[in-house]
Amino acid sequence: MRCLALLGLLGFFAVPSLANAQIQISAQTERSNFLLYERVDLLVSIQNVSGSDIVLDNNEGHPWLSFLVLKHNHLPVRPERDSKFAALTLKAGDTKTLRINLTPLFAFRDEGQYQAEAVVDLPGAGQILSLPVPFSVMKGREVWTQVRPVDSSQRTYSLVRFSPDADTTRLYLRVEDPAENIVYANLALGNMASYVDPDVNFDPKGNLHVLQPIALGTYLYTRANPDGKILDQNIFKTYHEVPPRLSKVEDGNVIVVGGLAEDPDVPREKLSDSQRAKRALPVTPAEQGAAQ
Repeated sequence: MRCLALLGLLGFFAVPSLANAQIQISAQTERSNFLLYERVDLLVSIQNVSGSDIVLDNNEGHPWLSFLVLKHNHLPVRPERDSKFAALTLKAGDTKTLRINLTPLFAFRDEGQYQAEAVVDLPGAGQILSLPVPFSVMKGREVWTQVRPVDSSQRTYSLVRFSPDADTTRLYLRVEDPAENIVYANLALGNMASYVDPDVNFDPKGNLHVLQPIALGTYLYTRANPDGKILDQNIFKTYHEVPPRLSKVEDGNVIVVGGLAEDPDVPREKLSDSQRAKRALPVTPAEQGAAQ
């Protein structure tokens, strides 16, 4: 009996050893802090250290690549969906790196500390895990929010200030439907240079217009559709001591007045001739470029 138990124990350790002898796996993130609902990319590198080619493929419904995510209290995070990836062929000595977005795979609904491990299932040899990769999920600071009807739902539009590191502050656009638990967009528009709140407005099509300071006398203009997809962006600079700002015209469209566009060829909203004739203010160089 003791011999059988010893053989079983040796067999238990032999499977991971065999897997380790064929491949090596490592994982990392490009930064350690992420905004809540932001994509968390895990870079998974897999090296074939054996003397022959290896094919990693899903086997009988079991994915060849999966992930183990734990909270700071070591409780596992429930997966939202299965992680199914295409087969991967590694020639002897080859290393391939995959960029995997963990956010749609797991429910990161709370701020806090997490750690993630990549798990490779090697057919006939068992599973091999990467070392755990720690990262933090934070809420950021909401600087603007508005609820608007879109089709048959009520969507919440928010602008969130977030610092992924000590030297960087970014402005994020989040579009969500809390009633349906859907996040349509959660993306960084660009850096924020100061604590001046952005200028925000909607046009009749439901497009969102944002003008944010990114440096002294320099502003980033963004136009996004009702789903949060960025349609265009442009840089505006203060011109003749007049900073740019958003303005609504008679038909409800939103334009940038004042300042000077860095790239006047970027597609923008246009003013009709009749609208120009009725305006009391002179046309600035930025508006002139927008109307051409």
